Amino acid sequence: MRIIDYYNYIATAACAVIGAAAVIIYKKEKSASEAKEEKEAKELSAKAAYIALTVILLLAAALRFIGLGSIPAGLQQDEASLGYDAFAIAKYGVDRNGFAYPIYPITWGCGGGSPLMIYINVLTIKLFGTGVVKMRLLPAVLGIATVGVFYLILKEIFGSYKKALFGAAFLAICPWHIILSRWSLDSNIMPFTLGLSVYLFILGIKTEKTLIYCLSAASYALCMYSYGSATIVVPIHLLLISIYCLKKKILGIKQLIAAVITFVVVFAPLLVFYAVNYLGLPEIVTDSFSFNKFTASRQEEVFLSLDASLPAALLANLKQLLITMTIGDNDEMKCHFIPGFATLFEFTFPITFLGIFLGKKAFSKGKDNAEEGNPVPFTEKKRYAMDAVFVTLLISCVALAIGIRADVSRMVMIFLPLIYFMVKGISFIWDRYCVGAYVVMGVLVIATGLFVKDYFLEFNDMTSGIFMPGYGEAAKRAYEIAGDEKQIYSTYEDLSAPFMLALYYTDYDPVKFADTVVYKDEAAEFRIAESFGNFSFELPEDYASAEYRDAVLILGSSEIGNIDSDSGCTIENFGKYSVVYRDSE
Repeated sequence: MRIIDYYNYIATAACAVIGAAAVIIYKKEKSASEAKEEKEAKELSAKAAYIALTVILLLAAALRFIGLGSIPAGLQQDEASLGYDAFAIAKYGVDRNGFAYPIYPITWGCGGGSPLMIYINVLTIKLFGTGVVKMRLLPAVLGIATVGVFYLILKEIFGSYKKALFGAAFLAICPWHIILSRWSLDSNIMPFTLGLSVYLFILGIKTEKTLIYCLSAASYALCMYSYGSATIVVPIHLLLISIYCLKKKILGIKQLIAAVITFVVVFAPLLVFYAVNYLGLPEIVTDSFSFNKFTASRQEEVFLSLDASLPAALLANLKQLLITMTIGDNDEMKCHFIPGFATLFEFTFPITFLGIFLGKKAFSKGKDNAEEGNPVPFTEKKRYAMDAVFVTLLISCVALAIGIRADVSRMVMIFLPLIYFMVKGISFIWDRYCVGAYVVMGVLVIATGLFVKDYFLEFNDMTSGIFMPGYGEAAKRAYEIAGDEKQIYSTYEDLSAPFMLALYYTDYDPVKFADTVVYKDEAAEFRIAESFGNFSFELPEDYASAEYRDAVLILGSSEIGNIDSDSGCTIENFGKYSVVYRDSE
């Protein structure tokens, strides 16, 4: 066992005891008005809060920018896929499948790369060009922005600088969010788009302005372009919170209609794409835009089967959800997760569950008790409605997690509400047992130090099989040597979809790719190229023989030994991969 494992046992017990102590104290606490007066007396000034927020944002920036191009080292295949389609559209006006400005680039054939990330990268490529750091700047910058947006959300709901600052600080150091912000998977910008949507909705509740509700609706519609799970979570969430706000007379019918119209207008292009793929509408392919069809469906891979296996699958998903919300699943891919730290640190879940219970309680308190002679003031109703935004969001995320084969990336929308409820739990403790809250904060600081050490010193070793460091540089060098004339044969050692990295690192012409690609299985869920142009992703059995003296080889570390040192070959090393070639005579 590692130090962090022992630490987690002690820290979990401490969080559980501190939460229980706060609940016991709550039974004996002074009147609510006295507690409120005391809380306000100890509140920070606005100037001090802004200085503290600046420090938190600088910390968030340091944890997301330092070593951005080298940790994680290399590129994951989905990351390269998004980057290459963005490059293709930016430079050639078509994606790698040959479609002009597709509303939803189908990437691997079944999707796997959502439009918003790709098209924002189109803009950044036009401005700054390609490259690993440039591609990862987007999730890193939006990760920092999410910390700021989360602070604004908490400030509106709790009305406290201190509590908002704690929540922002926790998000800044949260293992899940640091890892997510440092590489370019499409789901990795979802916390920002979701956070912005929630903040605008909360502002709508606060101001009661139709324009703000409409802006929130437009932002929620953009979430639908961010990641596939939003197509389930967002509609359920908006339905539940709209019903709640209508019942509390916080949202008017006319405002709801205006917001729905705004949502539909922004969502309309994606709606047409779904109609083409799922309702039998014919493809719409022009020289200016495309609504094209997937080549394969992911429904069987993502959704549960409606057969005799359903009860067991639902139970397994529920178990998986509970593990993800608590101690974390050590079987998760390490690109999302470091064992010992879970997503929100392993030891925080007792406080998170306390916050969820309080959220449910506050949700029920929003009922108007006028019949009992104790009506809830309208301002308090607004505060409860803001709380209800996160309650309904959590309900929607839980419904998704139980209904699909979930992993951390598909469950990406659940973590922002979980962090909110963790802050709510800390807030409860803070108001009743402030020493306990400070103990938890101290525990978090120590855990953050342990996480930062493991991430910056060990993460590359954990994920070398995922991000494939060195291969992209080797493929680029091989293409520089071979041009379009010589054949390039590539290893498959410790690689996943190496053709994708070759495309991205070489800035390969997407029109040439679409014309020459040969897939291993054209109808596969994820189409993997066995060759394109003069690239072949399979080594000949006798690749070291004179027959391939004019070819350029990309070899893994276990294969390079077959090359005779006296063969006259030049060997250029790129870590685990080497480029082998003979100079032209």
